[in-house]
Amino acid sequence: MVKYIISLSKTTQEDNYFYATELTILVDGENVSVSEYGTIDNDGNMGTISVSRAGDTVALTVTPDSVIKPVTVRYARMGLKA
Repeated sequence: MVKYIISLSKTTQEDNYFYATELTILVDGENVSVSEYGTIDNDGNMGTISVSRAGDTVALTVTPDSVIKPVTVRYARMGLKA
């Protein structure tokens, strides 16, 4: 199980966009389950966050909305072993 806290931001003289969310990712050997919660933002969609798996690698991908980029992405990760 891995938990991510993710923030996206874009701050300039013209723009102040903020987005924050929490993801819990559970890998049971075959499947990847994702729960997203605690999402908050001040100005709509800043992009998408997706989770995928290829073999033993689980990837978390942040894709900013093309109208808003560039954005700053920050994250904190906590993992627990079974």
